[in-house]
Amino acid sequence: MIAVASMLLALSASGDALFAAGNFPAALAAYRQTISQNPKDAPALARIATLELYQNELTPAARDARSVLTIDAKNATATRVLETVQLRQRVAASASSLGIPPEGVTLPFVDSEPLPLIQVEINGHTANCVLDTGAPDIVLDPQFAIQAGMTITGGQMGVFAGGRTAQVRQAVASSVRAGSILLRDVRVGILPSPGRLFQDRRVDGVVGTMFLSRFLATIDYPHHRLVLRAREGGTGADGVRVPMWLVGDHFLFAKGSVNGLGDQLFIVDSGLAGGGFAPEQQTIAAAHVRTFADQASQGIGGAGAVRIIPVIADTLCLSNACQHDVHGVYSPGGSPLRSFPFIISGAVSHTFLEHYAVTLDFERMEIRLK
Repeated sequence: MIAVASMLLALSASGDALFAAGNFPAALAAYRQTISQNPKDAPALARIATLELYQNELTPAARDARSVLTIDAKNATATRVLETVQLRQRVAASASSLGIPPEGVTLPFVDSEPLPLIQVEINGHTANCVLDTGAPDIVLDPQFAIQAGMTITGGQMGVFAGGRTAQVRQAVASSVRAGSILLRDVRVGILPSPGRLFQDRRVDGVVGTMFLSRFLATIDYPHHRLVLRAREGGTGADGVRVPMWLVGDHFLFAKGSVNGLGDQLFIVDSGLAGGGFAPEQQTIAAAHVRTFADQASQGIGGAGAVRIIPVIADTLCLSNACQHDVHGVYSPGGSPLRSFPFIISGAVSHTFLEHYAVTLDFERMEIRLK
């Protein structure tokens, strides 16, 4: 009995170590081996549900989370999994009857630098919105939200660049129109927009990953357009195919390398204006990322001003899609990525992604770079 117990502890510890390292496929296999020996191991089963959720496998994630709650009725991990499953199901259901044409709907960029800017119509008002895969569904500037007749309520704290925090309030947009696509009763976040990113255009808000997850979405940087197709459309054959994981409501992760240091887990956050890479401190040292502390300056994140240090990655890759001399920044004051329960090497962002038509496929759970 002692030997069996020791083996089960070793299996569970192995799963935890793999999970913490961001090796999700191997962690899932280890946890499943643990459960095969002890079906009542609630922590291991909760991690299985979590990893199924990361793979957007909503039915098994919900099933396994409910199984955890029959063993441990107060298990916080299983409860969060079920809440997130329900949120993703609501978002997917909101796109199920949109009547998207076979060719999809194309929204041209009204500006491309330092970030893509598109126009959508919210409550009948034209909104200039930045495309940002680091954002949730839709986030609006409070002044625009008031002009569009929204009631702003509640709020929760968010963590942004430099580790700074800010309150994100909430509202409901009765209508959101993107081309011929019309969504009703969309929950939006409320947060002051960044300063003037564009010389002659105001920024009214941000369109993020949860919005894009309703579709087979292609941010086509070379052709300056966003293409929204039905989620089940497409063959998945074009471009470099990179497996992705969806964490929480909108955080996208994928594996790649930096300066030859492989098997790194990156958040794919397209919202770094003018930059392509934001490494974590341990990545700078391990991958010998060049830093320029003598050129430190002040940047603007979602919660205000942060100190930033320029960096250059000699080679940055997602799978085998690589770019060279990728400029970016490091924020020594803190990082929102430290709040995740696994190690992240940094963020891959705009000036890396802008070389590609970037398709986010939430059915196959892959990013395609063409």
